[in-house]
Amino acid sequence: MSEVVFPLLGTVFVVLAVLPASALLAKLLLLILDRSSGSALHGLEVRYLILICSTALPLAWFLSAGLHQAETGQSVVACLFNHSSEGCLEPVLFASTLLLVMAGLSSNTFRRSCGVALISSPRSHQLQDRIEAILRTTPWLDPLQCRVAFTDTLEFALGTQGLLSPQVVVGIAYAEATSDEALAAALGHEAEHLRSRDPLRYLLLALALAMNPFGRWLLGPDARRWLAAREAHCDREAVVRGAAPLFLAEALVQAARPEPMPRVGLGAQDASMLKLRVGLLLAYAEQSPVHCCRREPSTISVALSLLCLFLFLPHQTSTAALDVLHAGAERAHSFFWN
Repeated sequence: MSEVVFPLLGTVFVVLAVLPASALLAKLLLLILDRSSGSALHGLEVRYLILICSTALPLAWFLSAGLHQAETGQSVVACLFNHSSEGCLEPVLFASTLLLVMAGLSSNTFRRSCGVALISSPRSHQLQDRIEAILRTTPWLDPLQCRVAFTDTLEFALGTQGLLSPQVVVGIAYAEATSDEALAAALGHEAEHLRSRDPLRYLLLALALAMNPFGRWLLGPDARRWLAAREAHCDREAVVRGAAPLFLAEALVQAARPEPMPRVGLGAQDASMLKLRVGLLLAYAEQSPVHCCRREPSTISVALSLLCLFLFLPHQTSTAALDVLHAGAERAHSFFWN
């Protein structure tokens, strides 16, 4: 029984104390960023890093520290192949329990990220010919060559899906009700999502919130605000690269129309944000936006670098925090059950 005290109580402490504290720190950083930037459209990459790292970095440290504590002062590989140490079992059980709890919290997120079913039919072939004709006449849509698929899901308008090899998926019913110019502008919006691998970025954000129940409540509004700002950013990038702002506004309104049923796509579900985005596009029609900011480093690259750093830190520095957690769990068990 004593062998499971630290794994269970340690995991409870991480979920109910460490992750909420990290979410509070992230909220504070976002508030500071709001005051310094003055707009949700500025500092998008920094906001994204704060949101996902608030969960990913503490988990990475505790998982790595749990494995390292199994063989103090030795490589984690020693615990995998040599179980002679009495201290090996409990830390490994702690890391395993924490990993299982995180997997359970995030299981629904993976199921929701599957996307819509793709089809190949006479209607999709006709639409494919139409899309190819649009791509031939719009050089700024070259990244979409051989990257467009189709679905007959009525409630789907247009979007980007796929984690490792993303592609733009076009709803046949939506495309049939949309002009070529508006469809080209909408494809330009999705091309920005494709360039930035946004399906993967969105999944990582959803996982970070799912694994941190308190963080989901505290940071959920900031995550939704970031997603809305990201859609507005993709509108702007599409116009900068050549999309007609008025036709993109038409595509947004077409995606948001409730008849025959509301459609998902182009980030057009929120009425207030849709109004703001259309207003921005109308302003772009009067004065075209230009690239005004330096290109920021890839968010995923920075996040992976930070994750690797936190995975290796316990093997190069002290795991005192986990030692205190371990001792506290043992004392709590002795106090309540002995």
